[in-house]
Amino acid sequence: AAIICLLPVRQTALAPAEVIALDAVVIASPLDGVVKTLHVRPNQAVKKGEPLFSLDDTTLRSRLEVSMKSIAVADAELNAASQRSFDSAQGRNDLALLGGRSQEKRAELAAIQAQLSRVEVVATRDGVAVFGDPNDWIGKPVVTGERIMLLADPAQPAMLLNLPVADAIALEIGAPVKLYLSAHPLSSIEGRIMETSYQAITTTDNIAAYRLRASIDEKAPEARLGLRGTAKVYGGWVILGYYVLRRPLASLRAWSGL
Repeated sequence: AAIICLLPVRQTALAPAEVIALDAVVIASPLDGVVKTLHVRPNQAVKKGEPLFSLDDTTLRSRLEVSMKSIAVADAELNAASQRSFDSAQGRNDLALLGGRSQEKRAELAAIQAQLSRVEVVATRDGVAVFGDPNDWIGKPVVTGERIMLLADPAQPAMLLNLPVADAIALEIGAPVKLYLSAHPLSSIEGRIMETSYQAITTTDNIAAYRLRASIDEKAPEARLGLRGTAKVYGGWVILGYYVLRRPLASLRAWSGL
């Protein structure tokens, strides 16, 4: 038994995993507003320049009308001051002030028009629109920079793993990974660890886990974006006795405080 405990084995751990895009572009809200319309469905393929979603422009349209009327009033005051400037010193003094005010109103109009041009968000490249239920977004207030969806390239898939803290092992960049998809349990997808999170996060299942990203070594047609499964990550080599007693020893140290 002692000899068997000295046999070298490789540390492994299982983690829930998902197929994601290796290089996804975040599509965020360009300004504060309310999502009016989503022009695409989840996981729909889009081309560069196609509309993705629109923000409600009611408030901006009202501000545009007010700004245009303000410009008309400022121009009328400027014309009146121009006529008075021929025979009045006060009119000449007001001319520069009213001219600056007219330019200010035009600058405000240009800013509103620039915001109106951004209420329609289009795809910056070809890809697949990745987001949740469209009904969760329509009518929702958003702030500038808030993420609405991802624009992913399905030709460059990767793996996203949530390794529970209780099962964490020492991993290095380049460690091998095998992914077993729930939709394709008889085959595995091989990859390599690309990055690991320094700090554990709480998953949707209320489990503290480290987030890992892994590449996919070869093209796998079954690796479609959004598919989930279980990944097996491989760590360093240890003796069998350590492999078997690692978790009991960790629990004992946590209980005893030694």
